Amino acid sequence: MEQVSAGGDDVWLEAASWSDNRRELRMPTALEGSLRLFLGESESVQVIDVSNRGCRLRGVALKPAQRVWLRIGGLETLVGTVAWCDDGEAGIRFEQRLPREVIMLLSGGARDDDGYEDI
Repeated sequence: MEQVSAGGDDVWLEAASWSDNRRELRMPTALEGSLRLFLGESESVQVIDVSNRGCRLRGVALKPAQRVWLRIGGLETLVGTVAWCDDGEAGIRFEQRLPREVIMLLSGGARDDDGYEDI
């Protein structure tokens, strides 16, 4: 992971590859969730990581641009859109950003020195 400056503001980039252009810190998780498509039945998914703008899921076959409803633990239902999918994994972009405290709770790392910045 690399920290860069963009116009004087520090932002976090997770540089897993040259093509990775995410601008938010992804926090690893090991959570089970429930995903539902419009007018569809719920199915279990594994939440691999989460950020303030989205998450990565494993164990589900989705298509880009599908709208989804995701339940993780006791949180309210999160509404999002499938941003990408590949080999049983999918990236979901949330309609509303998650607060820092929720991300820390989901990742099991409620620390003040985690380097997370809500951008």
